[in-house]
Amino acid sequence: MNSNEPLNSDAPFDRELRSTLDAMAGEPAPERLVARVAEIPNEESVMPFRSRLHLSTPRLGPGFIGLVGAIVIAIAVLVLRPAGEAPVGPGSSSIATLPSVSAPSTGIPSLAVGSPSAPAASPSSAPAPVGFEPVSVTFVSADEGWVLGSVPCGSTRCAAIERTGDGGRTWVPAPGPNSAVVSGIGMDTGATSGIARLRFATPSDGWAFGPDLWATHDGGVTWARVSVPGLPSGSAIVALEAAHGSVNAVFYDGAQHFRIATSPVGSDAWSLSPLQVAVGGGPVPAIQLVLSGDTGWLLENDRTVVGGARLVGGTWRTWKPACADVTGPAAIAASSSTDVVASCDMGLWSSPQGNHLFVSGDGGTTFAETGSRVPVTLGGGVATPGTSTIVVSGTNSTQSILVGSFDGGQTWSTVLQAGSVGLADLGFTTPTQGVVVAIGAGAGRLLMTHDGGRTWSAIEF
Repeated sequence: MNSNEPLNSDAPFDRELRSTLDAMAGEPAPERLVARVAEIPNEESVMPFRSRLHLSTPRLGPGFIGLVGAIVIAIAVLVLRPAGEAPVGPGSSSIATLPSVSAPSTGIPSLAVGSPSAPAASPSSAPAPVGFEPVSVTFVSADEGWVLGSVPCGSTRCAAIERTGDGGRTWVPAPGPNSAVVSGIGMDTGATSGIARLRFATPSDGWAFGPDLWATHDGGVTWARVSVPGLPSGSAIVALEAAHGSVNAVFYDGAQHFRIATSPVGSDAWSLSPLQVAVGGGPVPAIQLVLSGDTGWLLENDRTVVGGARLVGGTWRTWKPACADVTGPAAIAASSSTDVVASCDMGLWSSPQGNHLFVSGDGGTTFAETGSRVPVTLGGGVATPGTSTIVVSGTNSTQSILVGSFDGGQTWSTVLQAGSVGLADLGFTTPTQGVVVAIGAGAGRLLMTHDGGRTWSAIEF
């Protein structure tokens, strides 16, 4: 049978399959399970790992052989799944539960649930909305965090939020803005409304943004659209972070400048900095905003590093960022007000030399190259909970990856193979606990580490 044919095209087989599953489970077989078993392709060899993290599995055909295959799947789902675990929704990728995703031949973990680094998430006390796909994550402590996701909503994707109070072991739905979710953030999406990222500073105060700005000050019970005095109407927000009792946001003012606005986290009393960071001459300017305590850094890439700003003593000032002279883009992170790292794609637009690590011990006033080449191409982000641990996201020749160094950049190893997805919101909440979101149609996942970035596990909602 062609795998694209409707499920009822083989009614006798379906009836036999359903009755067998009903008898084994002691309750009616769920439609989802029957559908997934029946969708297995007919008489095809097992296909290798594919882009977008979709897997192909052989269907053994109708009759006795097909029934045996169905029974095996039924046992795996009904017996091995922990009691009370919410089933994977239609929008979830099958890689979340199939062990064949792993890459034992290389010893490098792939995007899969329940890697040895940490136990798989316990069953959530309430299921996530059908089709929930994570796009952004934020934690205010090791225990309390939120994930912004998208769910099908007519012809678009609408916002949905999941919240945890136990470090990601269980999740419950939380109210979110009445907004569409757009892909990416910055000036490359073409979106004039919607949100793409989520940040909380306290259990009460949070923001959903990009290009719109929404705020909550009651833990997400209510959300309201926010505007900043002094900015033209419709100015798109491209970055936002909170630290030390303040939230800082970067806007494109529509007049070839990025502007920075600041507010106490508990209110919407925004004030606009007079500093203007000029938009670069390339096609897609992109902003990174990093805060540590009362210090902060803004870096703008537009093909190459083209501008920056630094927060010192509560005032944003012009800053010559890391790797401004390497004719390539950079990604920055900070573990304190003095310790800053930058992963720089040296010579990308002249004589490519690959990604290299630069470190600063004086708050970004000076940087020095250190260690060996960072083994990624098209580096996307960097995170560091301390001077010895550094994790960089990027790609290799086939897929998105995370690489880590645990000796200050002297040596590197691949710690995650993520497939054909984008990686966003890479960061650490504690020296051992970190997060990253894999974004891809039908393949979105939240991943966490509990051993300082050495291994990563996907979280189920």
